[in-house]
Amino acid sequence: MAQDEAEGDEIITEVPPDFIREFKDNIAGTIPEEKVKAHLRQARIARVMRQAGSICIPEVGQKIAQIDGRLYWRLRMQYGHEDNWLNEFLADNPILCAPGYRPKADPRRHGKTFVNGKPV
Repeated sequence: MAQDEAEGDEIITEVPPDFIREFKDNIAGTIPEEKVKAHLRQARIARVMRQAGSICIPEVGQKIAQIDGRLYWRLRMQYGHEDNWLNEFLADNPILCAPGYRPKADPRRHGKTFVNGKPV
C-alpha cells in the first residue's frame, strides 16, 4: 500500500509531445475566434453609442466613449503606464466616441500609429 501511494506522489518531469501539440493547437485556434468576437462586440457597442449619443450620468459626468470591457482591460494592462493612452486610443478609433466628442491627443505622436503598415 505504501508503495502505491509513493508512485502517485511522483513529480511530473516530462510532458508527452502529443499533449503539448494538442494544447498549443487548441490555444492557437481560440485566439482568432476571440478576436472576431471582440470585434463584433465593439462594433455593436459603437453602433449603440452613435444612436444613443452622449448622455450625462448624474454625479459622474458626460459619457465620452464606450469600449468593450475585455478590450479596455487588455489595453490598460498594456498601455496603462503611459500618459494619455486612452485619448490616443480614442483618437485612433473615433467611432467609439460619443457624437461630438473629439479626444485631445498629443499632436507630437505623428508616426506612432500605423494603418495598413504605414505611419499616420
